[in-house]
Amino acid sequence: MDITPTTDITRTADVARTADLKAAGVPGHVIELKCRPGGPWQRILPGVLLLGAQPPTRAQRLRAAVAYAGPGAVITGADALAAQGLPTRPPRHVHLLQPASRRRQGTPRVVLERTSRPPGVVVRDGLPFSEPTRAVLDSVRHEPHPLRRHHVLAGAVRAGLCTIEDLTAELEAGSTRGTAATRSALRLLAATLR
Repeated sequence: MDITPTTDITRTADVARTADLKAAGVPGHVIELKCRPGGPWQRILPGVLLLGAQPPTRAQRLRAAVAYAGPGAVITGADALAAQGLPTRPPRHVHLLQPASRRRQGTPRVVLERTSRPPGVVVRDGLPFSEPTRAVLDSVRHEPHPLRRHHVLAGAVRAGLCTIEDLTAELEAGSTRGTAATRSALRLLAATLR
């Protein structure tokens, strides 16, 4: 018996929410069967499936994180910078901003931050990424190593993604919580570039 669903969602996407598959007519028992160990699908996040058996690519992890986080979620940090042309080392997790009204919890692979100041959105390959200035600051805020903080800030400025003034204005407009190291790194960069 062939249990391969023939819905458009499985033909056009390699990442899908379980709820969307069920809404498209894929029975729950078929989903469970396909997600068993050794099966052709795998659970990548709660309620989100990878419709393949191979380890997920970074792009698939990004799509899964956005599907998990739901409407209004925006990828930020290192992944947003990489999507906009700044080479970065990929973090272990995907960092997303979600509207303050959402209460979705993060997972070990997904960092979800609520924000009352949604960033501008840049869409690449169908995914929503934070505009560069916000992505730089979000990346630096989560970077524990001082030299890497400096490299992210300097790299973004040198690449023309943003200016010191843009970064300073964005930093001043946001919450001051957890920004002391970022402010210090930005002051150091500004002094270096004078």
